[in-house]
Amino acid sequence: MLQAEAAGVEGMLVCGTAPADWGLVLELSLRYKNVTPCFGLHPWCATEEGWLDRLEEFLTREPSCVGEIGLDGLKGLPGHEENFAAQLELARKLGRPAVIHCVKSWGRLPEFLKAAKVPRFMLHAYGGAPELVRELSELGAYFSFGSELLDPNREKLRAALRAAPKDRLLFETEAPERGAGPAAVGGTVAAAAELLGMPHEELAGLSLANGLAFIKNL
Repeated sequence: MLQAEAAGVEGMLVCGTAPADWGLVLELSLRYKNVTPCFGLHPWCATEEGWLDRLEEFLTREPSCVGEIGLDGLKGLPGHEENFAAQLELARKLGRPAVIHCVKSWGRLPEFLKAAKVPRFMLHAYGGAPELVRELSELGAYFSFGSELLDPNREKLRAALRAAPKDRLLFETEAPERGAGPAAVGGTVAAAAELLGMPHEELAGLSLANGLAFIKNL
């Protein structure tokens, strides 16, 4: 966290993925004022039991988002779709933003979002088609991009970046990333700025404003 602050990172979301790490995420958020906690059950952890009431308890302790939750057609465990729907409903009930993981399920994701009507949601490491951006934006999506943008072979991903509304862009790391953790996000922002033809500092400021809008009214 200190490295991130030194690198100019002014705010970040930190996601829990199962009950075992929710307490650690809460502790981080209490220790560092620039950390917004997120609590959720990841689709890879779908065999957990008795988690939903505990999740609501954590979400009501501190201003927080619901996440990381989602759909995974590659590694998701049985029951993960039902768990996703239940957590979207909890996000709607509490008026919380959601942080969503989606792999090999982009065709099905909109139907869950339309049914749940969450206030807004962020698509972690967006990997869907550029053509899907508009529909997801209309449902309340923010689009988060990681260091995969640096790969010149990921042209579809780069096209999705260009298609995303500027006021919905966010950037991320899968910490620890290249030994730098959240501090490495600056490299991703610089790469995105070059792809978008924007000054680095302008995009960095825009992403901060977008992040603050995403967590507004927590």
